[in-house]
Amino acid sequence: MTGSDSGTRVHVQVLVLAALAVTLFAAAGYVPVIGILVSLLAPMPLLLVVLRHGWRKGLLALGLSTLCLALLFGSLQSLFFFAEYGVMAIAMAEAIRRQWSVEKTVALSTIAPFLASGLLLASLLSSPEVDFGALKRHFEENLDQVLDTYVTEGHEAIEGDLRAYIQQALGLVTQTLPALFLLSTAAGALLNYSVTRLVWRRIDGPPLFPTMSLAQWQAPEACVWVLIGSGLAYFLPIPGMQTLGLNLLLLVGLLYLLQGLAILTYSLNKMAVPLIFRCLAYIFLGLQPLLLLGVAAFGLFDLWFDFRRTRTKREESS
Repeated sequence: MTGSDSGTRVHVQVLVLAALAVTLFAAAGYVPVIGILVSLLAPMPLLLVVLRHGWRKGLLALGLSTLCLALLFGSLQSLFFFAEYGVMAIAMAEAIRRQWSVEKTVALSTIAPFLASGLLLASLLSSPEVDFGALKRHFEENLDQVLDTYVTEGHEAIEGDLRAYIQQALGLVTQTLPALFLLSTAAGALLNYSVTRLVWRRIDGPPLFPTMSLAQWQAPEACVWVLIGSGLAYFLPIPGMQTLGLNLLLLVGLLYLLQGLAILTYSLNKMAVPLIFRCLAYIFLGLQPLLLLGVAAFGLFDLWFDFRRTRTKREESS
């Protein structure tokens, strides 16, 4: 009787967490801005099912949530959910169960859904049912409506400049789309890892997560060569090399931004800055893109100046 009760409790937990994954994913379509941020946590309930109840229950939760999304929003939404969030949960759960490092876990949880979503997108774009001309016309019509709303009559010159600026920005976004998609997937993977780690500690789960300290994190030293190579590729007069160099610059720039934030966190810890002022400092950085460039530069210069004396400490310990 007790075994039956415990089995029923497990199945109820699986259903609840699968429903939570569906709710988090659907929030993007109903709650502006905040809903998009909340939807990034959709893999977390599936991840908890695998870590707490094993693979069979985890795959059951993934199947139920995917089927529910197909019934509610159509097969396309459910396919993207499976390729992006489902694959992320599976990859992250396996890495955590193997007790990999944070870097390896986040890397696998980024690359696996990136490849799965890329294959799904490529198969959809290669379909003869997709009409790129219709999509372009639909976008141009929406752009005209937006410009008519915000630009008053008699300002045709302003409208022309604004349209040219928007088209230039869209061209840049199109060029860097692979890097932007990879960065957003990496941010989602890191967010889900951090939140799952916090929840796992609250429910007193077995020790699966390694210790994680942003203040001591360092980018691999080989990244500086990737940075130099991507910069050279950006200026080479070879078709496609500029786009490749730009995408690589964005990716390696994120790593040095994280290292710069690690240096900032280390400095704030060393000065014993109160939590409220630390939060204000991070918010201020988020509102000032130029300061973020400065933080990324600090992360790059740390390779030579060793602001935290991490290499010195390693040499002394060895």
